[in-house]
Amino acid sequence: MAKHKKFTLYKLISILAFIALVFILVLPQITDVKKREKLEQRYEHMQKIHKAIKRYMRDREQSFRGDLIELVRTGYLKHSYESPFDGHGDKYIAEGDYESGEITVMDPNEAEFPIPDEYKIKKE
Repeated sequence: MAKHKKFTLYKLISILAFIALVFILVLPQITDVKKREKLEQRYEHMQKIHKAIKRYMRDREQSFRGDLIELVRTGYLKHSYESPFDGHGDKYIAEGDYESGEITVMDPNEAEFPIPDEYKIKKE
């Protein structure tokens, strides 16, 4: 006679525990993906703004003071950017000093969502 192996309560609990363990290990990575996407989007926005200010200062030989609408109006940016972190109309804060060449681009939500080192714009 062939013995049939039964599906026991022990096996069911073991499988459920394994699935729960996998879910617990994967869940933080899934939630971290959205934050990483926002960080990358913010970095891309800040790079574009930084480059636009750099071109603005080079072409006009003057410092940049104002909002991003001025860069859009003069054709240095395609559109004004909002912060991806609770960015309900929160525009980036930017300025550039022609004499020193220093350019500052800040996210208005930076205090709540600090910029990790790998997403800081390096000076050229």
